[in-house]
Formats: sequence, structure tokens, C-alpha cells
Amino acid sequence: MLRGAISSDIDTLQSIYGGRGCRRAGGYTYDELRIGLENSCTFLDKYGIKATLFMVGDDFTRTADHDVIRAVAGAGHEIANHTMTHAQGFRLLSAADKEREIAGMEDACHAVVGKRPIGFRSPGWNMGDDAIGILQRRGYLYDSSVHPMSATPLFKFLHWWNTSKRTGGDRTTLGHMSYMFAPLQPYRTTAGSLARRGDDGLIELPLTVVPGIRFPFWATLLLASGFGVFEKCYRLLRALEYPIQYQFHLSDFVDYNQHGLAEQVPALNDGVYVPQALRVPLAQKLELFERAVDMIAADYSFVTLDEWARTV
Repeated sequence: MLRGAISSDIDTLQSIYGGRGCRRAGGYTYDELRIGLENSCTFLDKYGIKATLFMVGDDFTRTADHDVIRAVAGAGHEIANHTMTHAQGFRLLSAADKEREIAGMEDACHAVVGKRPIGFRSPGWNMGDDAIGILQRRGYLYDSSVHPMSATPLFKFLHWWNTSKRTGGDRTTLGHMSYMFAPLQPYRTTAGSLARRGDDGLIELPLTVVPGIRFPFWATLLLASGFGVFEKCYRLLRALEYPIQYQFHLSDFVDYNQHGLAEQVPALNDGVYVPQALRVPLAQKLELFERAVDMIAADYSFVTLDEWARTV
């Protein structure tokens, strides 16, 4: 069978919005972390899939969530680094601040699950080449921040347009423009560029895009465009025998329409980006995801990104 992987960015409302737009008295409840992890693992259990979960260090600080984090790690899901604070402007940070973001999550993760991550993904895929050396020095095996899609300029503009209430690096996304031309299949990078093949860098596990047109292929797009677009993209990937890394987010497995969570979601006019997953009922999301993963699982055998990187 062909090789596949499921990865998920475990971004809570707190890590994404930092309190902006929350209308609930007392602020965030954090219940979504437990709900999302439990729902996503239950969903993947039906397929026997072990996923790679890119987690934010700040989400390890709530003692009440330690048991569910330990449970998903104990079940065989890989926990990888998504920075300490979900630093959306990670690419623009100083070298010292980048290292603090990476190291902070490592320490938080080790304190809860007794293990440090060896994989990294920058929030918003907003990566910079100067982080390669930091990750190598800290013992990382792979990065998965490159999203080589042709629509990169459009996505960058839309993110900037939809984040009018944010400032500085928070209004940037998707890393260097050169990443849109990066290889589509896993490769080793150079020490100086994530977009170039080499022999002295990290293993790069890029997000899957459709060959030729470099059209994005992940769960958020499935919610926005419907199953027909997904099926056409998948058929082409399968025909060309491309490996697939299919990406979810925590929000894909949480129902934000329920009382308590609905008040924590910013309104569309709050000057922040509100993705489709925060507006679609959970049952509708799960129905679409089940159809999608059913199709992929018929042709692909799934591994964690850790396992995949060791074979590149």
C-alpha cells in the first residue's frame, strides 16, 4: 500500500486568539482541548491510525488536562512541537526568541509525558530557514512546516486582510515565498534552506498538495469546498501514487456551536480569522471526515511522522 500520515495542529482558542473576541464571562474554559483530543482519537481508533499531534506548550500547563495528554501519548500518538505560545509570527522572531519558543514546549511536554519531541511545525506554517540550525542543535529529526502550494500569495493576503485587529508578526503566515516551490514529497533539506534538497539539513515532511497545480489538500479545505473537490484531488494523488499527509486541526473535532464554547468564538467581524471548522456543527464535520478517511485508508497505510522521517 502507499504511505500516508495524519497530522493535527492542536491549536486551542486561547493559543490562536489570546482572548480576542471571547464573550464568555471569565474567559476561556479550555474544555475544547480535552473534547478535541478525545474526539479525534476516537475517530482515528476506528481506522487503527496513530497520528502526529503538534501541540502548544502553554496547553500543557493546565493540570486538569494532563491525564488526557498522557492518554493520547500512551495510545501511540506522537506529540510534536508547535512552539510554546503558538507564535504566529515565528519566522520574524529573533534567534533567541525562536529557541525559547522551541525549548519551552520541549520542557512542558517532558514534564507531562516524560519525552521530548523530535518533530516541529511552525504555527501558520510560518517558518524561517534560520530555525533549521536551532532544531538540529536541539536534536530534531524533522520539520513539517513547508506548505508548497501555488496559492501561497493569495493565502498570505487573505490572512493579512482578515487579521486587521492583530499586530506585527501575527498578521503573517506561510513562511518564505520560496516554500511554494519546494519539493512535494518528503526530502532532506540543506542546512540553509527548507525549500531545497540537500544532505546536511533536516528531514522535511511537506503538507500534501495536488501535483501540477499545487492545490492544497487538508481537512479545513474539505469543509470549505465540499467532498467533490476532495475526491477529484484524491483521485489524482492516488493515480500518481503520491504519499499523503492529511492535516487536521483540534477545531475539526470540537462542536463550537454548543453552549459554553460558542461564546468563546470571535465573531466574523472581530478583525480575526474565524475558520470554517469553528462554524460547522461537529456531526457535519465528522460525516465529511469519515468519507474522506474511508477513501484514503482503502489505499494507504498510515504511520506517524516520526516513523516516516526515519525512512527518508
